[in-house]
Amino acid sequence: MRAGSWHHVAEAALLGLLVLPLAASCIGVILPAAGFFPALGGTGLSWQPMRDALATPGLATAITLTLGIALATTALALAASFAVLATFPGTRAGRWIGRACGPIIAVPPSAVAIGILFLLAPSGWFVRLISPWLTGFDRPPAFALVPDPYGGALVFALLAKEIPFLLLVSLAALSALPARRLIDTGRSLGYGRAATWIYLVLPLVYRRIRLPLAAVMIFALSVIDMPRLLGPSLPPPLAILAVEGFEHAELARRLPAAFLACLQIGVTLLALLVWRAGELLAGAVLSMARRRGRRIRQAGVVMVPVALAGLVPPVAAVAGLAAAAIWSVTASWFFPAALPTAYSLRAWGRIDTLAPALLNSLGLAVAASLLATGIVLLMVVLNDKGKRPLLRLAIYAPLLVPQVSLVLGLQAVLVWFWLDGTWLAMLWIHALFICPFAYLIIAPAAAAMDQRYIAVAASLGAGPGSRYLRVALPMLAPAITTALFVGVSVSVALYLPSLFAGGGRITTVTLEAVALASGGSRQMAGVAAMLQLAIPLLIFILLRFWQHRRYGKFAGMRAGGLH
Repeated sequence: MRAGSWHHVAEAALLGLLVLPLAASCIGVILPAAGFFPALGGTGLSWQPMRDALATPGLATAITLTLGIALATTALALAASFAVLATFPGTRAGRWIGRACGPIIAVPPSAVAIGILFLLAPSGWFVRLISPWLTGFDRPPAFALVPDPYGGALVFALLAKEIPFLLLVSLAALSALPARRLIDTGRSLGYGRAATWIYLVLPLVYRRIRLPLAAVMIFALSVIDMPRLLGPSLPPPLAILAVEGFEHAELARRLPAAFLACLQIGVTLLALLVWRAGELLAGAVLSMARRRGRRIRQAGVVMVPVALAGLVPPVAAVAGLAAAAIWSVTASWFFPAALPTAYSLRAWGRIDTLAPALLNSLGLAVAASLLATGIVLLMVVLNDKGKRPLLRLAIYAPLLVPQVSLVLGLQAVLVWFWLDGTWLAMLWIHALFICPFAYLIIAPAAAAMDQRYIAVAASLGAGPGSRYLRVALPMLAPAITTALFVGVSVSVALYLPSLFAGGGRITTVTLEAVALASGGSRQMAGVAAMLQLAIPLLIFILLRFWQHRRYGKFAGMRAGGLH
């Protein structure tokens, strides 16, 4: 087969794997929202699903709550990450914070939520540590920090995930800028360090992180597992309302739930418009201040407290996970004792009840990561200098489309083709959500690859396949291993896709962890949270070992990867 023909076949295969299912998912959520669902007798278009959805009690409050949580999370995460970036540039503390971001990002959101729940619950570790000597409590207080009716605990938990993420992508963007030259220029103009960062450095960083920032907002709008543990319930966020409709025993509730999923897309667009308006306003204010030569001398005084406050949610998440680990080996822990009065491995002795979920998660994570990485490598070969934008748009869709809208549409498609509850459905939907992360890692590495090595190989008579397998892949090994590790972390963390694609027949450790934390044993919930962390850690160790053994001799030809 000629190279051109092979490219066309490969591109058609990728379109079939990525584009067509996404298009089908849109149909799968729009048609039921319009009343067309033959399985439930809906053979024509109708306004009734919309009327039923709009009559949902507390819908307006749910929409307002969803918008508030998403905008607050995005704004606070951006402010905190930028404050940390400007407060600790080039310092030992800054380097330590940057290295700590990666492991925190790898923690599944549900594990973070479990940790925050164990930390901030009325009988949580935080209240225990300050009782009774500070609070006077000798029993759990009547009020609860989690969940609260305004979503504050949920925002706090989201910040624990999103601040490290934005800080990491901001550091990557900063590394591609002449930051030192910009700072020297600002100093020469008489600006202080804080003003220089605000006027010259941070706006350039912001332009480079718009896509990750949009992903943060969309994730906060549509996340399911964290609100189920920490979010308000009367009413819950809009995404929870849609999922509850699909989970309801009365199948007719699926039609208004589909409309709520479509409404989620509208709310997402509204949130992005509000954010864009904020961008324009902030840009106008910054330009005016720059033209007037304002020195904003007090900015540094504000930045340091904001930076320190921005570190609180990630540190709290780590403390919460420590509390979960302690609970997993607890025999008795009575309030207000700061530590258990007796320890036991009894909960770990019941790990056999979680063994099927653990094996499912491990197998899915490895298989889906390999599949997604292979798809991305094929895309990198095909997408020569961005000539195939449709593929890039399709691969970013899971990041840019609200998860609840995408997954509910995909689940309808799986039902139509009798694929729901199958391993094929689970593998494909996990790979679909891993692909954008793998592409964000591998594509820049491929673009920065030194083409001279490939040219030398070609001059020595190596064919296209040989050049790719023997030269390009070893050079991309760090990026590939990083993509595999991130893919495993993403797969383990998937809650809603696993819930609907599995159809209740295939469980994962994340599904079990959320169920246990919602009303089960604290000890077993702690065990499940630790298992969520164990899978990415195990894969990380194996990948580091494999990379060193297999591609260690190419160390001088590559850059980036697992650290």
